[in-house]
Amino acid sequence: MKIIEKELNTVKDYIKRDFDDPLNSNSLLNFITGASKRIRSALAILYLMAHEREVTDEIYTLLAAGELIHDSSLLQDDILDDADKRRNSTTIAKEYCAKISILASDYLLASATEKLLALDNKEILEIFKDCSKKMSTAEINQYFLRGQIPSEEEYLEICKNKTASLFVSIFMSAAILSGLNINNAATFAEKFGILFQINNDLEEISAKVDAKNKITTAIGIFGVEKTQLLLDNYREEMRDLLKEISDNSYKKALEELIEVYGQRKV
Repeated sequence: MKIIEKELNTVKDYIKRDFDDPLNSNSLLNFITGASKRIRSALAILYLMAHEREVTDEIYTLLAAGELIHDSSLLQDDILDDADKRRNSTTIAKEYCAKISILASDYLLASATEKLLALDNKEILEIFKDCSKKMSTAEINQYFLRGQIPSEEEYLEICKNKTASLFVSIFMSAAILSGLNINNAATFAEKFGILFQINNDLEEISAKVDAKNKITTAIGIFGVEKTQLLLDNYREEMRDLLKEISDNSYKKALEELIEVYGQRKV
């Protein structure tokens, strides 16, 4: 996003800061710094700046850790999905093997932990500890539900834990570091995370991967009409949460981002 291009480039700098790629070809470094929307960082930066908060060194360190955790999970997803491509490049699992992808995932998680430890905040460490458990549990639950149609409650729980929990952890931690209301930040982040996952279910490439792996997604569970209603409701609920913020260019950009992910027609 143009309005925070400088800030997102700084996040990228923090991601690769002190990063020593264990793969001789720099494949892992290229992966974590390559083409990526970095939507979690973008959303958090816009939220902070809309609230007139500064994006500090601590915040950049936090966002870099969040991106590394996300990237770590993608390396595992590529194995589970038997994916050939990620971010327009050959996956680590295909370039090397699944074992190397698992080890690389562990390395990224350790790198993220190193950054979180640098924040010297026990509350934030607890938040991300819980997040890691939720993400892993959700992936396991989704794996054992392959070939089945989950209940609506099971699907939304997987969305909350697999996808939204990292958004929530980043937002809660950013709120702690910047003095914002933690509950408001967490609520906004969770709603966006669920919206993001439903939207992702509807993308053609993702839908093909899910079908290949016998994962039933939103439309197969809710049907077209209710899936559309969910998208519309989450979009409006997030817009309502932004009403407390005075109008500014960052709030406007946040609203536009919500529209991008919430206006899809099923």
